[in-house]
Amino acid sequence: MSFFDFFRKKTVKAEKLWVQNKVPTGNSKQTKSVTSPIVKVTTQIMPSGTDDVIPAEKRIKNANVSKHGLYPHEVLVLYYAGSYFTEGNSFQGFWWYKYGVRDVDNCLRSLLDRGFLQVGNLQSAIEKETATVLKSELKNHGLKVSGKKDELVQRLMAEVSHEELNSRFAKRTYQLTELEKKALEEEDYVPYIHRHPIENMDIWSLNKIIYEPPYMSYRDKIWGYLNKRSMEHFSVGDFGLYRNCRYHMYLFLMEEKRLKDALGMLSEVVFYDLSGLGNNYNPQYLSIFAKNFFPYKDSTVTMAPGITSAVIQCQKELDLTDKELKTAMIDRMNCLSTPLHLFTPEECVDIVFMESREDTEAITKIYAKAKRRFKQSFPEIKC
Repeated sequence: MSFFDFFRKKTVKAEKLWVQNKVPTGNSKQTKSVTSPIVKVTTQIMPSGTDDVIPAEKRIKNANVSKHGLYPHEVLVLYYAGSYFTEGNSFQGFWWYKYGVRDVDNCLRSLLDRGFLQVGNLQSAIEKETATVLKSELKNHGLKVSGKKDELVQRLMAEVSHEELNSRFAKRTYQLTELEKKALEEEDYVPYIHRHPIENMDIWSLNKIIYEPPYMSYRDKIWGYLNKRSMEHFSVGDFGLYRNCRYHMYLFLMEEKRLKDALGMLSEVVFYDLSGLGNNYNPQYLSIFAKNFFPYKDSTVTMAPGITSAVIQCQKELDLTDKELKTAMIDRMNCLSTPLHLFTPEECVDIVFMESREDTEAITKIYAKAKRRFKQSFPEIKC
């Protein structure tokens, strides 16, 4: 079963015998980070009641400490420190449910005592406020309210007495020290994996991998992990999870501006998305899912808009003609194999082009052709 019934808002009636589990790529805009809901607390992240959350105090027993004496969660606290006040904070829920940190304030104070943080000055406190608040304050003093936020801050600092500003903006934020900047630079894998969740990898698991030989950059470690995981998924027939790994590898390559390699990996994603395969593939259940393959208007095996957009974006950045793009994608797809595939490599690429042009009539014909071919190969299966 294809993942893209999610994006087309279709209802799949098949039994949950063959599970497709793909990363959400239906939107053409890809976000760089995952934002967690805000938990309204003052000084402590309270347990969610979930028994499987492991507190950071237990996690550090099996974690590797940096040469600056920092554990992964402490590095992440440093990364976020500039957005927190010295008191009266509200902390994101991920601190507890992802990393087991109950009391972020206590961690901030510890880092302050150890010289990684310092209390911010008046200007940093003003910069923390929204433009709306700054404009209101300027208006109260009869000052001009136009301009960018930096200009608003500088106008307040220049035109209003610091004594009055200190009274008005009494709350102070944390600021980076040189020691903190160096620590963050050397442990930059922590904020990266926090902002780019990959499979079941997080700051704790990557910390373990980073410190295992052979020693290499964290990006090389992540790449090796993804490659290994994708092969494991493929070997047990979890084609949805295999596809997910290849998609993450495509994103990884795009970050490094390796556009040709990224297009090759994206070609694999297209190939498996249009295969009709899911996780735990078993031909015994093919008759169940074949009911959702055709026709195009009812199919669960379709292109996600986000993947289609990604292909077209690669084409633009590589400055490829349609013919050149098609040749590059087909060459990559011809190197792949699956126990089932509804479309030929040429049809896969044509579907991408047609989806980008919203040529529903042409796509419908390709699906009709694929249906006839499927019935010839599996005459006993109704579809």
